[in-house]
Amino acid sequence: MELGSDCDEQQDCSMTDVGDKLDCGQKMLHNTNSVLQKIANLYAERLMSDVTLVVGDNRYPAHRIILCASSDVFQVMLMNATWREFGDAVITLQEEEKCHGVFPQFLRYMYIGKMTISVDTAVYILKLADKYNIHDLVQMCIDYMKKHINKATAKGYFVEWLHNVLLICPGRKDLISLLENYLKWNLERIVLYPGWENLSLGVMNWLLQQNDLVVRSEFRLYELVESWFSYQKRQLEIRSDMRAQDREGAINKLIYGVLVHIRFSMMSLPQMANVLMSTSVRTLKEFFVARVADGMNFHSRHLEVVSAIRQTEHGELLFTPRLYTSDLWSLEIAVNYFDKLDKYSSVASVFFSPTNFSDVDEESNGWDVEFFPLGVRYKPAQLIGVYSAATSREIPESIIRTVRLRVTTQATMRCESRYMIGVLICGMMNDEEYVHNSLVRMAYFSNDQRVLNIDNLIPFDELQLGGQSLSHYLVGEHLDTIKIKVVIVPLNPFSNVFAPPLE
Repeated sequence: MELGSDCDEQQDCSMTDVGDKLDCGQKMLHNTNSVLQKIANLYAERLMSDVTLVVGDNRYPAHRIILCASSDVFQVMLMNATWREFGDAVITLQEEEKCHGVFPQFLRYMYIGKMTISVDTAVYILKLADKYNIHDLVQMCIDYMKKHINKATAKGYFVEWLHNVLLICPGRKDLISLLENYLKWNLERIVLYPGWENLSLGVMNWLLQQNDLVVRSEFRLYELVESWFSYQKRQLEIRSDMRAQDREGAINKLIYGVLVHIRFSMMSLPQMANVLMSTSVRTLKEFFVARVADGMNFHSRHLEVVSAIRQTEHGELLFTPRLYTSDLWSLEIAVNYFDKLDKYSSVASVFFSPTNFSDVDEESNGWDVEFFPLGVRYKPAQLIGVYSAATSREIPESIIRTVRLRVTTQATMRCESRYMIGVLICGMMNDEEYVHNSLVRMAYFSNDQRVLNIDNLIPFDELQLGGQSLSHYLVGEHLDTIKIKVVIVPLNPFSNVFAPPLE
């Protein structure tokens, strides 16, 4: 992909009339492309260079005036007499090894304003641009990364992108939030490709505390974390620079910093039994038996014990479900041939979900789920007076410009119940489908309150544009389908719906 463009769209050696009261036939000459080419030749032919930059084993002749004009850091380094490099003809730059390969492109960008970037070089170019305060290049790298997360994931670079962006651009909340959300909502996709086991302890710790983490089930999440833990443990065991005591401390940090956040109470009884048969339990038997016991106490409704567990350091979130996408808890709705869909039409489905996590084979809740992708229309009606015709009145037609999901309980409920309703909105990026957005609502349902409307799932005006403008909301082979997934999971008195931020 080519980033950047010629500085001026005027053709080389063109002329433009210049208005003047005296009309002296003035012309504005445009020769910017030729001038840029001359500057590029300075770099390409190493002409009249007055400083040499040493990066690794390579030397790059350069020009102080170009470096200073492009970078605030180079300007201070080369023009401020208090700096060690001031006046030096040869300057050694300390760059990490992976930045060595992209440094020639980075230097060339300062001369011609163009650069070729890819998913395997983007983060290293971003590092150099940020280090030397080349703001326009930083922004172009960020814009590129926003549009190529799917491709970076498929190439095994997602974790590297996330870690580096957290270090390099802590103030760029837009990019950080995009990567955080992609990790939470597309974890099942990320783990299909190499590199995800390198997720740092801090990020994994944060991830496992998120309620809107999208995964098939808590047991599936346990399997993924067990694989991550085994990889991290092996990496520690092969380190020759660590003492046995330090290695043991690092492994304990993994256990109590990560595994402690698995929510065993959100597993079924057979799933908890499978945990006790997994390979990690052989070396961490006491830890896992205690965690499974917590889950058993929850299912057995030992409220005093559960209340005590919730008061512990990591207990607040252990009894809160996540966005589980197994058939038990979720329903997929696909609106095909969206371009041919009538306005105000809807797609209705019926869905049954368990009442809790322990009796999945017993009671269930029935839900009517209706999706309105092109607005909601209430037709004209007449309110008829009960005691007198004079009190009758006309109710005009009403149209609501919103993309709405309506969730209705089918049966009356014994008592007021609280649920977490999640709506996963699919999109396309780099020709691959992924979860583009997620909306979560906490809702109370009772005999008097049986309907929940969730509006503005997708910006309504964007759905009116049509064509390629909708590519990030339309999926399928022909980009003519809107797809959402609805997750309905029950909350309980011990659920905590507030998750900590990523520090």
